[in-house]
Amino acid sequence: PEGRVTGVVTDTDLMGIGRHSPFTLKSSIERAATREDVIETARGLPDTVASLVDSSVDPVDIGHVVGLTIDALTRRLIALAIEKYGEPPVPWAWLALGSAARQEQALHTDQDHALAYESGGRTVEEIDPYFAEFTEFVTAGLEASGIPRCEGDVMASNSELRKSVEGWVEAFHSWMVEPGRIGSMLLSIVFDYRRVDGPLDIELALDAEIRSARQNVQFMHHLARRALDHKPPTGFFRDFVVEGKGDHAGRLDIKHGGITIIGNLARTHSIGAGLSEKRTIPRLRAAAVAGALDAEEAMKLEEAFTFLWEVRLEHQAAQLRAGVQVDDFVDPATLGPVTRRGLKEAFRIIAQAQKSLGLELGVRLR
Repeated sequence: PEGRVTGVVTDTDLMGIGRHSPFTLKSSIERAATREDVIETARGLPDTVASLVDSSVDPVDIGHVVGLTIDALTRRLIALAIEKYGEPPVPWAWLALGSAARQEQALHTDQDHALAYESGGRTVEEIDPYFAEFTEFVTAGLEASGIPRCEGDVMASNSELRKSVEGWVEAFHSWMVEPGRIGSMLLSIVFDYRRVDGPLDIELALDAEIRSARQNVQFMHHLARRALDHKPPTGFFRDFVVEGKGDHAGRLDIKHGGITIIGNLARTHSIGAGLSEKRTIPRLRAAAVAGALDAEEAMKLEEAFTFLWEVRLEHQAAQLRAGVQVDDFVDPATLGPVTRRGLKEAFRIIAQAQKSLGLELGVRLR
């Protein structure tokens, strides 16, 4: 109101915003005419994310932006696959899994996805040859765009991850009754799912399975054990527990030592409340509203989750600028005292939440 100048925006600033805006990137991907154009455009995602980090955008929202951009990339590759191979033989759905389903992806991410279809009385032999080529086209396009393949092969290009609606419901049910080695391995990936593209509403059937899971005590204990498998990296005197050897010696794993644990805690409380929410913070909030999680504990976990995401993204953006391989391993010695104290508090909150869950469900901490 006083007409005071608070800053000056130059034409160069505006051009930079245009180049690195997530909206510009998403729009460019959607308009790309060829597979090569899509791939070249999508390779601008890391610079866009780094610009958002520099602009102090909410770190969890940045993860959402990455997810939305990869969704747009996936849908454009799917459209090009249909142009190449023709219309799919049956109704289908492309499912994002794990962190992609939760839209919680950073600069260091990989592919996790699956495919569902409605058989309509047709056999697998009639349906699958089309989807085998279709899914490999999309998977290879994502890889060429800078999104590596999943090392565990949890991708739609794997025939085991292409199932009918009935096949997926049966798989979910069997993993809940007796997870086994495969179900246990896929628990934190496949049980988080989201339709990215396709006319088939597979989520309706899978959500019903998830909402009924709270009645399966054995499965809930299995979920809880996954949330307690890893401990936050703090020692008895609250010094950081870092990697002792290998390429990451002297650094701590910000993802598996913190972010993933909170995600697992949120999943357990949410499913225990009969909810089918997918993203971590909405899960925490919904579980608190449902009375399945103490409201103060939910708020603390949300704050810890956001803080850890901020540390993670700033670390990755710095690696990107330095031209080194992006990862989730942070060297505590490079952090300021405030950030170090924040990490210790975040890890303390996680440890307390794990202890509370273990007591609640009678699952012993390891």
